[in-house]
Amino acid sequence: MSFPFADQTGHGVKVAIVDSGLVPDHPKIGPVASGVSLTVEPDGAIRQSTDHADCSGHGTACAGIIRRKAPATALYSVRIFDESLQADSRLLIAAIEWCIEQGVDIINLSLGTTEVTQSDALFQLCQQAADQDILMVAAEHEEGRESYPAHLPQVIGVGAGSLQGPYDYYYCQETAIECIARGDLQRLCWLEPPEVVLAGTSFAAPHITGLLALIRQAHPRASLAQVREILHNHALPEVKTPQSPSPAAVQLRTEEPFAWIRKAALYPYNKEMHSLVRGRDLLGFEIIGVGDPVGKGLVGQDAGEAIGLPPAGLPIAPSLATALRGADTLILGYMDQLSRIRKRDLLHEAVQTAIDQGVHVFSLLALPHERYADLYKQAEAKGLRLYYPTLSSKEIQQTLRSVEHWPQVDVPVLAVAGTSSQQGKFTLQLALRRRLLELGYQVGQIGTEHHSALFGMDCAFPMGYAASVEMPLDYYNLYLDTKMREINHRKRPDLILVGTQSGTVPYNVTEQQTHTLPTLAFLTGVKPQACLLVVNSVDPDDYIQDTISGIRAVCHAPTLLLAMSNQAKHIRTAYGRIAIKPRPMTAAEVRDKLNRLQQTFGLPAVSIADEADVHRAAEVVIDHFAEEEVPPCATI
Repeated sequence: MSFPFADQTGHGVKVAIVDSGLVPDHPKIGPVASGVSLTVEPDGAIRQSTDHADCSGHGTACAGIIRRKAPATALYSVRIFDESLQADSRLLIAAIEWCIEQGVDIINLSLGTTEVTQSDALFQLCQQAADQDILMVAAEHEEGRESYPAHLPQVIGVGAGSLQGPYDYYYCQETAIECIARGDLQRLCWLEPPEVVLAGTSFAAPHITGLLALIRQAHPRASLAQVREILHNHALPEVKTPQSPSPAAVQLRTEEPFAWIRKAALYPYNKEMHSLVRGRDLLGFEIIGVGDPVGKGLVGQDAGEAIGLPPAGLPIAPSLATALRGADTLILGYMDQLSRIRKRDLLHEAVQTAIDQGVHVFSLLALPHERYADLYKQAEAKGLRLYYPTLSSKEIQQTLRSVEHWPQVDVPVLAVAGTSSQQGKFTLQLALRRRLLELGYQVGQIGTEHHSALFGMDCAFPMGYAASVEMPLDYYNLYLDTKMREINHRKRPDLILVGTQSGTVPYNVTEQQTHTLPTLAFLTGVKPQACLLVVNSVDPDDYIQDTISGIRAVCHAPTLLLAMSNQAKHIRTAYGRIAIKPRPMTAAEVRDKLNRLQQTFGLPAVSIADEADVHRAAEVVIDHFAEEEVPPCATI
């Protein structure tokens, strides 16, 4: 017997939307019962204001979905986001506290945090809400990472799928993300214009919130357990999964996994695509096309010359369709910022263009089957592959169970670390890999960029931008130690090269955005015996020294040399925002900076962009490990 969703309106049910606020006079939203805006004062105090009008459109989109399903609900607006959809995690906690005080029935959270440090506080607060029979709905992370509160047991986690009926959803019992609701492209209420078409897990969550409002109206005293039972009993009969193979988990390369890529096109031409052009001699395929949006000013330039290299014979095309001519695979870079600016799912559009032209796709951003089921269905019909690098929980569990199979690492381990993001760490790794291979060394390697495996690296651990590593930080150590042992045993390399993301030690411990917990967790897992440190030309001396000391303290590893790119970071502050723009340095400026680094720290200093300097760096590494009897890694 199906639940009478259509007979309910949500009358008498209070629904709070913790988001960017609501448009109070939107014709499809109607009246708002109450609301509050929460901000953090400089002294850390939480300030409340009655101005909860939407600052971006995101909250209004969620409200519109709820209104369509439960038109008589009383909506409560809780604004914690700014116009860029960013918020301090303290505001999330304060928002839930406010909702509990107001006695709402349901809290919609089309948001979350991946910060494990916030999980305990959120757990206690969500338990308090559950004890008062307040239902909480939270969206799954867009890349499927563990996030809070969606993964907490007192919260109904929601992922995105392709569903059409107004009351259609799937229910996955005994999983953190228990509901799958419509998250594909759909028409949404917005700020300006008043309606847009977007997709995402953010918009799947309010579909479930709307249904819960109908359930709450019919069963006002139902507990969370009883509501879950109703959801389970009245969901669609099974979760439909595409027949095309799921994206391969990141694993040790025992054979060439990308033999299907022969002639690739790159789009858009961002930092990750730059490394593919720089290191194209290390790829097992040919790059025949490069494309980029017209507005960025690169169209018509040679892809090599655009990044300071000799001509690559690859003119940058003005459209994806043009770049794909003659290619069998699209290597698709990060489209999320462009999608945000243009308010369209450009990732979906780009993959659709590739399928229409009959080419495979290797995407750096996640392509979840639930969200992009239509694309997988089309690709399967044409015999095309849609692939994105991911480290699934299943692969993680299999790896962790195999730790006893592999002996300890008994070869040198070298890490490339840095003082910040966007400074050339991956470029240096590729250059060192190339030089060591030229010298006849066997190199094992773990890369932290999504496209690491394309360069022949043994394991990709995609923990950087748009990370797709589905594990908490406490598991990094054991997982990476196991992978290092596996690479060491199967490949028997002369050296294992690893590289980190972002900075190594916090620049300012009071500024959470400068914290570097993933990098520290990575280093304790791979256990390097020596490091090369990439620095910026603008880094203060004391911060460089702190990083050298931090690496020594965490890894018991010396820093062998300092490396720097030929790009100076120019920091600009305007309208309360900080932007970092690279500026090419002259050869004389680079050499002056390197000489000063060498004199200040008593270490060799090299330019990442100079081939002779890279050769020198390789010699420093070889000499260091030749002089030392390197002990095997310590056991965990």
